[in-house]
Amino acid sequence: MDPQNSLPKKGTGRRFPAWIAPVAVGLLMVAAVIPCFYLPALRTAIHPSPGAGNGKHGAGAVAVTYVCPMHSFIVTDHPGACSICGMTLVSQERAAPAKDAPCFVHIPGGVTLTPEQAVLANVALAKVVTRVFSTETPAAGKVSWDERRLTRISARISGRVEHLYADFTGARIINGQPLLDIYSPDLVSAQREYLLALEGAEQTTESSTAESRSMMTGMRDASRARLALWGLSRKQITELERSRQPKKIVTINATASGVIMERLVTAGQYVNEGTPLFSVGSLATVWVFAELYESDLGRIEVGSPSIVTTEAFPGKVFQGKVTFLDPAINPETRTLKVRIDLDNERGLLKPEMFVKVKLRSRKLRALAVPEGAVIFSGDRSLVWVASGPGAFVPKNITVGHKGDGYYEVVSGLVGGESVAASGGFLLDGESQLKSTPSGSSGEGKRP
Repeated sequence: MDPQNSLPKKGTGRRFPAWIAPVAVGLLMVAAVIPCFYLPALRTAIHPSPGAGNGKHGAGAVAVTYVCPMHSFIVTDHPGACSICGMTLVSQERAAPAKDAPCFVHIPGGVTLTPEQAVLANVALAKVVTRVFSTETPAAGKVSWDERRLTRISARISGRVEHLYADFTGARIINGQPLLDIYSPDLVSAQREYLLALEGAEQTTESSTAESRSMMTGMRDASRARLALWGLSRKQITELERSRQPKKIVTINATASGVIMERLVTAGQYVNEGTPLFSVGSLATVWVFAELYESDLGRIEVGSPSIVTTEAFPGKVFQGKVTFLDPAINPETRTLKVRIDLDNERGLLKPEMFVKVKLRSRKLRALAVPEGAVIFSGDRSLVWVASGPGAFVPKNITVGHKGDGYYEVVSGLVGGESVAASGGFLLDGESQLKSTPSGSSGEGKRP
């Protein structure tokens, strides 16, 4: 071989074997692919994850997020400041869900739950159908005396009050119970007149004329009736007939049962006929006055059933009926006063006590949803409607009357739709959290 022939000719490049080019291209491809395999391992070596050493990659790993202390919907995966208030984001760790673990899945306008998550969230469905139910109108009320059971005890004869048995306001008295002792010259004279008439009637014999016997009997009966009108009881008159001695100090008994609302007399006081002595009120029945707004008047009428409760007796329910509607509206509060009569034999309800009232109006037939399905947010009310297996979307609705555990649906739903009767707050909270982009100021919230 000629050495000169192996040298490159002048003006030409160096020639390489043909197999060199494919090998070079292959090496370059391998060099490009190697980092794709080893870069994750390199990152793990530099920043090991909390679950890297337990052999459970993915499941049970801990993810670090950063949340604003004041605005919990501001969530990012890196430290920084809140875009709303400027506060430093606080780191928090949470377990990342496993690949097959039940979780919320955000869909546009709503959320989707796996069957396991629906059970854990206690989400129950209810059909939107037309129902017949009684509406309830809540109102605040106050207990008052039953004016038909108020009594004023007055003096029936002039005299001086010697002693009081009922000597303070609030004391309970019973019909026939002693109230006071009184000295009355007129009453002493009336007793003597009765004794004379009684003796005259007894001395009338069969020999006397019928006219004489009738006259003496009439005088006796008239004197006896006068003593009764002046406050002597039948027992006191019988005792007078037995003893034949008039009493200077006579005990006056109560003519009504109840509570002394006002004591108007004191011991030693001189009273005239008709002088008020006591005001007595009975608590066997009481009135409850409730205030209704003008918008509620069309549903309430005389005879409407009512339920009254009070904080003084939790769990105790007093049932009554509306017996009176005020003919005029209060111009200051723009409310109408309604009266409810209640039995109060045990005396639990006291005058001036505040109570809560629920007035039940006539039956209503309307499209309705369960009370627990409606979520109120500001001036809006919404429900979560089932749009598919485990999928829910929010709908703004307008509700009307409430009663028997249901809300009337004025607009926003149609019959046959299914709504989340329970668990709606969890769905609403998750939807708002998912609909807010990380680091945003809330522009992505659900409308």
